[in-house]
Amino acid sequence: MKRDTGPATPLTFRAGTAEDFSECAELWMRALALRDGTPSDSEIKRKASAKLTAPGGILSIAESQSGTHAFALALDVNPACAARTAHLALLAVDPAYQGRGLGRALLANMTQLLVTDGFAEVSLRVLEENMSARKIYEKAGWKIAGCGIFEDSGRPYIRYLLGLAQNEP
Repeated sequence: MKRDTGPATPLTFRAGTAEDFSECAELWMRALALRDGTPSDSEIKRKASAKLTAPGGILSIAESQSGTHAFALALDVNPACAARTAHLALLAVDPAYQGRGLGRALLANMTQLLVTDGFAEVSLRVLEENMSARKIYEKAGWKIAGCGIFEDSGRPYIRYLLGLAQNEP
């Protein structure tokens, strides 16, 4: 049996703009509802919108002719420092396109954008129980750098770091 490996039309990556914020927040809300097995929550959408509109955001959109299928948002957490650090604040794949490698491709695209922009490292936090995402990050070279509890949900997370120096993979 041949597995469907992606959308029917080719995907492209582009820099996101303010015009994408609402659609990305909606996608984030739908993806979390699927992941957590809960109904869509407007508070989750509101929090995503706040991150999307924060200063220092780098937004990457994965789309085809039929629309936006995924996005990633990194925030420049110390723009005044010589060794700039980004934080991958949001990464979501439309539930209809999950399991097709789009998350990995988007992560690679965002990593390349950050390298090109001169960042030294990038961090992220992921739910401790989200093993599928953790496997993607670890396969891409991210290293566990700590753990904690998300303030808003009280759920445990794992913190990852990825060095972006040119001599690192």
